[in-house]
Amino acid sequence: MLASIPFALRTHGLRRIQRVAQEQIRALQQERWQHLLQLAMERSPFYRQRLRGIDPHRCRPADIPPLTKAEMMSNFDALVTDPRIRREEVERFIADPANLGKFFLGRYAVCHTSGSQGQPALVLRHRRHALLAFEIQVARASKLPGSLKAFVSRMIWPGRVATVTQKPGFYPSGSTFAYVAAARLRLVNLLRLSVFDPIDQLVGRLNDFQPQYLSGYTGALESLAREELAGRLRLRGRLQLITSHAEPLPESSRDFITRAFGVHVADSYSMAECEALASGCLHFRGSHLNADLALFEVVDEHYRPVPDGRPGAKVLVTNLYNLVQPMIRYEIDDTVTMSPTPCPCGSPLPLIQSIDGRTKERFWIAVNGSYRELQYYLFLAALHNYLDMAEHQVLQTGTNRFVVRAAPLPGKVLSAERIAQLVRSSVCAEGLEDVVKVDIEVVDAIPRDPQTGKIHRARNLVGPPPAGPLPEVVKSTDRRDQMAAVPGV
Repeated sequence: MLASIPFALRTHGLRRIQRVAQEQIRALQQERWQHLLQLAMERSPFYRQRLRGIDPHRCRPADIPPLTKAEMMSNFDALVTDPRIRREEVERFIADPANLGKFFLGRYAVCHTSGSQGQPALVLRHRRHALLAFEIQVARASKLPGSLKAFVSRMIWPGRVATVTQKPGFYPSGSTFAYVAAARLRLVNLLRLSVFDPIDQLVGRLNDFQPQYLSGYTGALESLAREELAGRLRLRGRLQLITSHAEPLPESSRDFITRAFGVHVADSYSMAECEALASGCLHFRGSHLNADLALFEVVDEHYRPVPDGRPGAKVLVTNLYNLVQPMIRYEIDDTVTMSPTPCPCGSPLPLIQSIDGRTKERFWIAVNGSYRELQYYLFLAALHNYLDMAEHQVLQTGTNRFVVRAAPLPGKVLSAERIAQLVRSSVCAEGLEDVVKVDIEVVDAIPRDPQTGKIHRARNLVGPPPAGPLPEVVKSTDRRDQMAAVPGV
């Protein structure tokens, strides 16, 4: 009860930002940017040196070099603003599962990145921000009314929220939901499910729970959508909103999940380093950037700003609320496109138009003397039509060569010929039947990454195309020998 009142007050305060002008948001962002710089220079030995000679009141983001994950972790003890924090002690803290939901030094919430993109990173934030990722979704990405009457009614009839991620752990959403559970909020009845559980168990527990709000990885939501269409899962009519997070949400996936459940699928974009980065729009595609809480720069390979409407090569994120572990222009290898126009819903927050994943998840092919990107949705749109399929994986093994792996639902048998026909139809629709070559493999199961709980559904084993024009003769080097090196491959 006591934790529910400050939670309600904080979410009410976060909701107000949607009613202010863009100029006010920019002014608040600038004020927090200057405060972060000033505090980092005063309390962090790392930033005291890095920002030497910089005036925090006149400094532009471009005046400060980007911060990489490796750089942050190698300077961890000097980067944090509390001298009591030591990397070795934090690592010892998260090595004990009994500490999940507890605060390091009695003061700091802790999580780590998945490590799926390389070295894992430790992330600390003050305990007052332990629930911020959840609060921001309730405030800006849920259909909960914000009146006092609604708050009182929620105390009596809590909102029913189900999340499908992985087993409890210190990964970002696992850490957040552990703190939510520890707070014992009367406003929320939370059901946590794992993607590692058998699908029939997930279906049974969801049917019993009947959530109003469902969140999870895109792949997990697609699997549940197949169960709904098959009649085994029965959530349609009770669900009010679905939120996808931690994986890209292709438009074909959104359409498929929406068709199955009959509700909008919001696309939440966040990361361990800034869990409150963005909130999925409740009405349209894309995510609202929480510009009052983060500074977000879309840049090219050379860190030059990319115009809105064009995808960047990476993003630079500055977390404006984390003052214990300043991450200023932190580099993330995400391919993001900002919208050149405001969201049609009327939100004053900037709109993230699309999140297309990471470089190793993008495909390139050689066509008519040049390279072009091949969108993953070409395969996805075809595979969504096969409801007996539990999971899939698409690998680029060479120039213009791909392998599609498919695993059946329990008790079902997949036809490689049928999958080939569906994929071929999609390839032909793009006019690429003489360009793209696809092999089909039916397997018993596609293993999940043991660290992230996700399936690597799109993997480029060849790498991006070389700079410059396409050579006259393109040799298709098949990289099947690399497939065993990819988790889940």
